[in-house]
Formats: sequence, structure tokens, C-alpha cells
Amino acid sequence: MKIAVPLFKERVAPHFGSASRMLLVETDGSKIDREVTHEIAESSPVEMARLMLDLGVGALICGGILNFYKDWLAAKGIRVVDNQSGVARGVVKDLLKRKQLSV
Repeated sequence: MKIAVPLFKERVAPHFGSASRMLLVETDGSKIDREVTHEIAESSPVEMARLMLDLGVGALICGGILNFYKDWLAAKGIRVVDNQSGVARGVVKDLLKRKQLSV
């Protein structure tokens, strides 16, 4: 599964659509296999959501997100795990450990 985390420095961005970088993580469902930081040229939440579709993201971990974007992403098959905060890699690892992200 490919997981996207909008970043503010090394932390989960407080709001979807406000980030200029995104952590992309590939996982087998229990551990991180590969990760890369992706610069986001797109500036709006709509463009960011479309980018996630283009990248084949299966889950989004974020801070706050408007219900419109959350529902749109869910309708496209992207699981949204919102209201998250902390260092992005740590949040991903914790959610994987607690099995809150499934393949």
C-alpha cells in the first residue's frame, strides 16, 4: 500500500492542502518498505487530491481535512486517517503497528 502524509517540516501538516511536501511511504501492511519525500508543485487541495490519485495512493494520513475532500478521496478508494499529529514517520509506524492501516 502507498501512504501519503502531507508535511510541515518533518511533522504531519496540520491541514490537508497546506503542505508543499508530502511523505510517500510504501508498506506491506506491517512495516515500511520504501519512503520518499515528494515536492508538491500543486497549490490547492483539489490538485493535491488529484496528485494522490495519479500516484496510486491507498491511504492519506493528515491533520485536519474538510469533509468535502475527505468524502471525495474516500469515493476514489483512498482511506483517510485524519486528526493525526506528530513526526510523520512515527505516526505511520504507530498506525501500522496498531493495524489501523490495512492493505
